[in-house]
Amino acid sequence: MKDRPCNIQNTYIQLERGLGGVLYEPVPVKERIGTGILLMHSDDDYYGFLPGPELAKRGFTVLASKVRKSCEPLDEKLLDVKLAMEYLRGLPYLHNVVLLGHSGGATLMSAYQNVAENGVKIFQDENKIIPLSDIGTLPKADALMLLDSNWGNGVMTLLSLEPDISNEVSSRNLDAKFDLFAVENGYSPDGASYSQAFIRDYQKAQEARNNRLIEEALSRLKALEQGEGRFDDDEPFIIVGGAQYAPNNKMFPQDIRLLSHTQQEWQLMHADKTVTTQVIRSLRRPQFSHNTVSNYQMATNVSTVRTYLTNCTVRTKDFYYDDSRIYGIDWQSSYCCTPGNVIGISAPLLIMGMTGSYEFLAAEQIYENASSTDKSMMFIEGGSHNFVPQEDAEEYKGQFGDTVKNCFDFVEKWLCEDRF
Repeated sequence: MKDRPCNIQNTYIQLERGLGGVLYEPVPVKERIGTGILLMHSDDDYYGFLPGPELAKRGFTVLASKVRKSCEPLDEKLLDVKLAMEYLRGLPYLHNVVLLGHSGGATLMSAYQNVAENGVKIFQDENKIIPLSDIGTLPKADALMLLDSNWGNGVMTLLSLEPDISNEVSSRNLDAKFDLFAVENGYSPDGASYSQAFIRDYQKAQEARNNRLIEEALSRLKALEQGEGRFDDDEPFIIVGGAQYAPNNKMFPQDIRLLSHTQQEWQLMHADKTVTTQVIRSLRRPQFSHNTVSNYQMATNVSTVRTYLTNCTVRTKDFYYDDSRIYGIDWQSSYCCTPGNVIGISAPLLIMGMTGSYEFLAAEQIYENASSTDKSMMFIEGGSHNFVPQEDAEEYKGQFGDTVKNCFDFVEKWLCEDRF
């Protein structure tokens, strides 16, 4: 490991299929480590996202690319990753390429590596809600890093579903019994405290709606395949109150007792870089003060039947979650669920969780499902979802130190160990 960060340069590059990217490189050339990192998200533009420059300063070459369209099926997004991988593989000074998935990007990167290692057949079994199309072979990465991943886009859609919509065409006239922001249901601006009965009824209603949506989408897919759809190839499929974006996530961001700590003890890095082994507890604060379901941008996150089925679905049986775990998910019913995807991956795997993030707890279930014999996990105390310190409360000011440095110094250490 280097004592001083390198200087860096960034260059916009153009790939095929209308794709582009920003290449972050250490300068001068002699500072480069022979490991390249591919950073992509399943939906968002990560051109200027913090991991790019942070890892380049540490000697790595980072390509921050993006999928062509967030509304395209996951199958197409995997081909977008393939192009970016081929570009990095073509750089003569790189000996290894590592995938980096953050948040929903972990869905994309874990699905990609699983197919790259096992072929498309891995996602074509009868248990899949919809099988992966024949997209051909994908070049494998040498390792995979999942930094503050969530549970996958399918589960995040489930967690975001407005439970009391029955006609699927309007966000008006919602049933007050499921109003998360009603004082009589347990809401408080300082943090909701819903009853166990309310929580279970809410989760059951989310599961019921999730089942209805999947069956309706499969019905429309059958019509398309029989030439009876609204169009030849695909058709609109809008989910009212179903966007997986953070402000539309339901219940656990308001009642922070939910999904608040790990079940087992894991390593936690503190501000001074000391590491303790303990049950990891969330430091997040209550979020959001009103329901966003009537907002079009937050109330819909897919546009077609095929996009919904590949990007946003998961089967469940007796789904619920409590203070430490999500239950009742068939992780391998779709390929948009990270804890299911890692079951088929053998490459070295690094998982990290940020304790100031509302998604940090996914790390434990991903780690426990992972098949790789070379897997590591570390939590960063006080890191937010985007790695900077969680300082939204006065008592947190300065308490967690430089969480960005702590996080990416650890990533550097992991990458420089003798595993390639």
